[in-house]
Amino acid sequence: MFRWHVVSAVFWRNVKQYFSGVLGYLFIVVFVTVCAVMTFSSQFFADNLANLDQLSRWFPMLLLTFIPAITMTIWAEEKRSGTDSILFTLPASDFDILLGKFLAALAVYTIALLFSMTQLIPLDLIGDPDWGVIVTTYIGYWLAGMALVSIGLFASSLTSSATVAFVLGNLLCAIPVLIGTYFKGNIGLERFGVDWNLGDFTIGLIPLSSVVYFVTLTVFMLYLNLIVISHRHWSKGQQTSLGTQFFVRALSLGVAFVALNYLVSFGISSLSAQADLTAEKLYTLDTASVDTLEKAKKENCSVTIQAFVSKNVPRSYVNTKKQFVGLLNQFSDYGGNYVDVRFVDVAPNSKAELEAQQLGIEPRDDRSEVDGNVVEQKVYLGAQISSSRGDTTLPFVSGDSSIEYELSRSIAATLEKPDDRMTLGILNSDAHFGGPDIPGQGRVEQWLFTSTLDQLKGHFKIKYLEGTDLSGYLETEPTEGEQEEGAAKKKTKKAPDVLIVADPSSLDQMAMTELVKYLEAGHPAVIMADPLLFFWTFQHPTEVGVINSPLQPRVGRQSRYTQILTSSSMPKADGGSAATLLSALGVDWNPGSSVWNLSQPHPSFKGEWPPYLGAGWPAFYGPFEKALVFVKNEDGRISFNPDSPITSGLNELLFFYPGSIRKSSNSKYDFTPLVSLGADSGSTPADQLMMTRIEARRMLNPRTGEMTVDEQPEMSQITGELLKVINPEPQSYIDEEDHVIAARIQGKGDSNLDVVFISDLDFVTDLNRIHEESLDSRLDNHSLFQNAIEVLAGSDDFVRLRNRRPVPRTLTRLESIFKTFRSQRLEQQQAAEKKVQDELADAQENLNAATSKIQQNEQLSFFQKLQKTSQSAMDAQRRFELKQAKLDDELRDEITELEIKEQQLMQREKNKFRFWTIFAAPLPALMLGITVLWMRMMNEQRNIKPERRVADSDSSK
Repeated sequence: MFRWHVVSAVFWRNVKQYFSGVLGYLFIVVFVTVCAVMTFSSQFFADNLANLDQLSRWFPMLLLTFIPAITMTIWAEEKRSGTDSILFTLPASDFDILLGKFLAALAVYTIALLFSMTQLIPLDLIGDPDWGVIVTTYIGYWLAGMALVSIGLFASSLTSSATVAFVLGNLLCAIPVLIGTYFKGNIGLERFGVDWNLGDFTIGLIPLSSVVYFVTLTVFMLYLNLIVISHRHWSKGQQTSLGTQFFVRALSLGVAFVALNYLVSFGISSLSAQADLTAEKLYTLDTASVDTLEKAKKENCSVTIQAFVSKNVPRSYVNTKKQFVGLLNQFSDYGGNYVDVRFVDVAPNSKAELEAQQLGIEPRDDRSEVDGNVVEQKVYLGAQISSSRGDTTLPFVSGDSSIEYELSRSIAATLEKPDDRMTLGILNSDAHFGGPDIPGQGRVEQWLFTSTLDQLKGHFKIKYLEGTDLSGYLETEPTEGEQEEGAAKKKTKKAPDVLIVADPSSLDQMAMTELVKYLEAGHPAVIMADPLLFFWTFQHPTEVGVINSPLQPRVGRQSRYTQILTSSSMPKADGGSAATLLSALGVDWNPGSSVWNLSQPHPSFKGEWPPYLGAGWPAFYGPFEKALVFVKNEDGRISFNPDSPITSGLNELLFFYPGSIRKSSNSKYDFTPLVSLGADSGSTPADQLMMTRIEARRMLNPRTGEMTVDEQPEMSQITGELLKVINPEPQSYIDEEDHVIAARIQGKGDSNLDVVFISDLDFVTDLNRIHEESLDSRLDNHSLFQNAIEVLAGSDDFVRLRNRRPVPRTLTRLESIFKTFRSQRLEQQQAAEKKVQDELADAQENLNAATSKIQQNEQLSFFQKLQKTSQSAMDAQRRFELKQAKLDDELRDEITELEIKEQQLMQREKNKFRFWTIFAAPLPALMLGITVLWMRMMNEQRNIKPERRVADSDSSK
């Protein structure tokens, strides 16, 4: 019968014995110090995440050494000193004594674990940790330690030598600790490893399966321990029979526990058998995901997910990889036998990398700074989802916020039958969103829309339409005979679920008329109208500028761009103003005006451009700050409509010279703004930001290639490089109007009109992806586009899932310090660059002055002036080039020196933080040990009788 007072007595005896000397406190100090060293490793700073991932990575190995050190004396010392005989003569059962000793060893481990929490203080000071994840991580640490304590206790019961007990404890604990490593990929065996079962705790979950694993392992080892200490009761004649009997019992118990673990792991829904303590409930599958997996079960359709994941990823992808792997495990747990997840570690130049590329998994090329060195590597985070109905490839998970959406949507697409997929219509225009249909070549995909089209093709059936095709989807009036029979209106064909209209300004009058009728009939559409199409830009020694913008004439048949650009030989409707469409929608949109704002959340950001635009910002587009328009909720400004499912979860967008729309005064429809710029925005006439082909030719001298208009000194010679300046100061101003970039227009009453109007087209090009890789945050441009499509199609289940936004748990304090260092370096770099530019400008002025002096010399003839000017220009040009090369070298060296200094300052901050953290972590345990030992010495001194003390006089002799 269980007696608590006996258990308590044994418990306190062993705990006091452990802390009676310095050794117990020393163990705790060493444990806490090692934990701090592991937590705040160099990889911790490289990952830039406020969590315990680095400690969790090595924690099982730490326990492999630390736990046997705690348990090695708990039975062995009793046997060596002979006190076990006295202990077992007490009026107590073997189980009471065993439980008391087990709880004592567990208490010592728990105390050490509690002292290790001192490292959470600096973690909170430099970052914003998810405390739910921290709590579950420590629960996992405690459960793992509890299981290994029971193993160490069993090892100690087998010998009378503490040293042998320590070695045996290491060997036995190594079985569950290392089984996952040696049988990686074998789920049946890997699930019985400490690593596997600790993994869910470290991401913020408390899974029932892992709790059952640790508890059953503990109970099983305690039972074996009980058999060992009960062995003394067996008589010599019972040794064989009882040994066999208890062996069978232990084996049966082990089999039962294994079966129980399999039952809990595979037979119970993961959602009902786990607690998600993450702040944003990251690993609680959304109802859309659950419904998708339930569909696989109901239709008896198994899904295989083969995930290709780089073994080592750069810092910007660490959290993405963690969530990707965590969510895949949740899909596997919930799906049970219907979802098979296989992980493939992808190493450079390996067979796995070749397989990933053959399946369409696309790596991201990453260039990251590591300890001041630029490291280039390919990152794989994609998956191949397949079922008996088809395959879907997820080339690369685009960001932390959309992983569950992309997985669920891909699985849903794989489960869909061909006839179940929604149809997405793409109306042909000069923008050729779906790619131009070139005679003799077929449809050529427009490379700037590749990633957008790939995503759409994975979810929809794509149908390419001409303007004349739209009439086939309209309701038609019955004939006179049909009217007499009471026939109703009829449709000849089923319309696409959503229509995409890119660049409606380029449609001819016939296509525009059919489009208006189509929209008024209630067919939903996403319209993207752009006042300045960034991607239709070209550079040529004799032609520089923009073609095919709304107010420009359509490219003629004689142009070399005809096959690529022109979708119709007819003039643009309404001269490119799209007035017919705007009037029908009840909105005002100025095709000749671009809007911008003063927000710049990424001051050090530099745009990346296609090769045909050169290596830098094409200056003929006007000032750089007016081109890239970032939209974000910040400084109290609400840029995204929180009440619309299309925009409620968006975080940040990037547009290129967008336009703005507003509700017209005579509109009869509901106008709901979706994206707006705020009051600190303004507009600029488009003709101030670009020039046409004809204007470019007029500004060029065909003989010299020099600018001839207004004799502007800043107009430089075109020699295959970018034109430096066209209009440095456009006539733009802040007008304090909250410019709306995107809005939803819906009909009232009998009208079923439903349109999402976005005044930009460039935002869905692949340039967006290039820019995203240069930013420190993810963009939601594709989310805006796809949300609009799915909401219009009436399939918004996945929209809610896509809008989930986890909070980044980064090292905010260090980021702030590093940002200061970076700003100082940029200021110094800009000052150095300005100095070089000023010196070059002075050299240019000297060259111009020398040329002017020669020209003003009336004593020289025309040919003498020409000769002297030519010779002087050649000499000055050589001096200028030498000076420029020297200044460029000096500038390059100075920038390199500034970057090295910045890296040194950042590394110094990391080292300083790490030193003080590791130094301070064990101090509480150390101070407690010193205090307890000092109090014990004082008590011993106080309890000594005066007559037993040595007299001062005696001590002096």
